[in-house]
Amino acid sequence: MDWLLILCSLVHLFVCPFTKVEESFNLQAIHDILYHQTDIQKYDHLEFPGVVPRTFLGPVVVSVIAAPFVAVSRVLEFPKDVSLYLVRFALGALVLWPLLKLQKRIKGTLGKGTSDWFVLITVSQFHFLFYLSRPLPNTMALPLVLFAYYYWLGQQHGKFIACSAAAILIFRGELAILLGLILLGELLTRRLSLFKTVFIALPSGFLCLFLTVLVDSFFWQRLLWPEGEVLWYNVVLNKSGEWGTSPFLWYFYSAIPRAMGTSLALLPVGMFSERRVWPLVLPAVFFVLVYSFLPHKELRFIIYVIPLLNIAVATACNRLWENRTKGKWFALMALIAIGHLVANLVLTSFLLVVSRANYPGGEALFLLHKMESRKSNVTVHIDVLAAQTGISRFGQLHNNWMYDKTENLKPGSPELRMFSHLIVEAKSKHGYNLRPYTETHEIVAHIEGFSHIRSSYHHFPPIRIKTKPCLFILKNKYLPKEPEFSFTLRKHPVEAAEESLPSATEFDERNHFDGEGLLIENSTDISESIENSKD
Repeated sequence: MDWLLILCSLVHLFVCPFTKVEESFNLQAIHDILYHQTDIQKYDHLEFPGVVPRTFLGPVVVSVIAAPFVAVSRVLEFPKDVSLYLVRFALGALVLWPLLKLQKRIKGTLGKGTSDWFVLITVSQFHFLFYLSRPLPNTMALPLVLFAYYYWLGQQHGKFIACSAAAILIFRGELAILLGLILLGELLTRRLSLFKTVFIALPSGFLCLFLTVLVDSFFWQRLLWPEGEVLWYNVVLNKSGEWGTSPFLWYFYSAIPRAMGTSLALLPVGMFSERRVWPLVLPAVFFVLVYSFLPHKELRFIIYVIPLLNIAVATACNRLWENRTKGKWFALMALIAIGHLVANLVLTSFLLVVSRANYPGGEALFLLHKMESRKSNVTVHIDVLAAQTGISRFGQLHNNWMYDKTENLKPGSPELRMFSHLIVEAKSKHGYNLRPYTETHEIVAHIEGFSHIRSSYHHFPPIRIKTKPCLFILKNKYLPKEPEFSFTLRKHPVEAAEESLPSATEFDERNHFDGEGLLIENSTDISESIENSKD
């Protein structure tokens, strides 16, 4: 069933190819490595480092994998945005590799039936495959976490400890809780000795620490351990709460149910019917419980536990399916196991449609490139909402165009009137933001984004996804033959650690669906700065 995981991952990638602000550091770093290579002074992060630094090791690995394909793409003169697909595909392959190995390990440990159900459950859910190819710091750590699970289930403790050390010290410090609990279980059951643990953990830890300090000090041009600074900022200083807080049990009543869908109902059945899954489920639950003490919460912060919980659900489905011939009651339970997959797929399809409507910035820039000739003398200003919802350097296709994301410019100011095109946030063509341009600009297009969900008993399905105008493309009526001004692309330093930003994928229930189908509100009141840059 390997092909099913790969195929569904590609569907998520092609339906929602654009990225949002919390993915910008890694995506920008990959872009700079691919296009600027060893010319570090052209790298965007040196001028605008953000609140806390992130490691370059993930972007380096992804860039190495994607580089040959990007080079072929450039030789064939494909548009630059093709590289975005190639980069995301490379990252997705990095995650799928250990996920497929984990599936094989499940087959050897719990049987082929459980392994097949694990694949079916995973592809039926939305969030794990949605995140799988997104350049988030959490996704960068995911391959190492999956490899750690693989080696743990195979009782290869040395490799488990090495992968855990890399995941913790290089990418995500909070993984010390999850992987530490697993290690503690191995020590308590005496499957692993304390001496062997220390013997492997110390050199592995020093090696990983040396590697991240060496590589990241080079890229950041100062002595640095990025994840150490992130932990200090978010744990010791506890500043993550400044970017939004959620109730203590939010992961349990909101995040996990959305991530697992109807599969969550079968989790207790799996734990009751197969006691071998308890060592998998308990560390996951305790990790989420301990991590709940941090006030700023997002689903992607606990995405690592979903495979472990899905294994338990897979054992339940396999047991129900194997017993389907024992009577009518058992046949009904087997139908429930099948039906829950159908319900998950319906939910996933719905969230995928909603997610596609939440990248109006990427759609707007794509549309502008279709509307204007490559040889046109285009200077376009991109406002905050557009920049946060899909625009990246990979989308800046033409070197002769000028893409500006300068913030805090007053609508209708002389600086904005000088651009040939504007991508402006507005609720309608009569919106306040557009009034200053009535005499100087004309509306050439508008892009709609998600608005709300409405029930409709006259249609099937009885739920309608409603969109509304959110971005308008304006064209200057009085374009000079040559630009009569000069400006530079600027960026504001607010690209933070993912805990430090109220991410576009989870602004917490505020009445607007985000890129992963989450309901949040005030979609037009997005004032946080993002990284803008000069290509």
